[in-house]
Amino acid sequence: MSQNIFSDKIELLVLDLDGTVFGNSRLLIEEIENIRNLVDSGVRIVISSGRTLHYVLGITRCLGLDDIVICEEGTVTYDCRNHELILLGEQKDLILLKNNLSSWLPFCIIPKEAHHDKNVIIALDREPRINVDDFLNEVSEVLSEKNLDLNLTRSDEMINLMPPNITKGYALDKVLKSEKINTNSVVAIGDSLNDLSVFDVVKYSIAVSNSHDLVKEKSFYTSDKTNGHCVSEIIDFILSNNKKY
Repeated sequence: MSQNIFSDKIELLVLDLDGTVFGNSRLLIEEIENIRNLVDSGVRIVISSGRTLHYVLGITRCLGLDDIVICEEGTVTYDCRNHELILLGEQKDLILLKNNLSSWLPFCIIPKEAHHDKNVIIALDREPRINVDDFLNEVSEVLSEKNLDLNLTRSDEMINLMPPNITKGYALDKVLKSEKINTNSVVAIGDSLNDLSVFDVVKYSIAVSNSHDLVKEKSFYTSDKTNGHCVSEIIDFILSNNKKY
């Protein structure tokens, strides 16, 4: 029996990918069917991911989605309906750093395995590698010396540089305003700290059971199911809820 956790008609579902739509890069057949059923019912689905646009579009094709996607940690939005690409954030300092990387940060390299499009996010590795916190401090000192306004985040042994104040939530807020969608009619499902900015934008934030503890703490509802099983559960809730309207 579907649980009633919503008090509004739901118009849009926002889905994170890694750790949410799938775990271990696997999509569940049941989940794909439920996602397509939700779209057929008239509810829109927006993918919100830190991954590259190329990667995210591959997933949307598998899921049968043709809507807006948010990727590259919110620095890129792409409308699959009209192929409109929007880059968010000031790119000037990012371009300046990339053009002077070998002289300003001679110990840094842009690794081939980096997941990000280097036009919007620069992923840096170090040769030789050192403690990541020390690496962050090294790069921070150079950014300060060169007066570059960029945001630094860590990812395993590498660090990422991107325009400041850009998050997945920032991008979603712009999408909702552009599409004239009330935040009370939006559900978002996520698992990681970078999903918290999305949770801040919507009324109904859902944490999968494998979420970071802070994500669970900040969520409107925490599922006892993982990954795609949670997505299927919430879709059932939405379909049942929307029958009232």
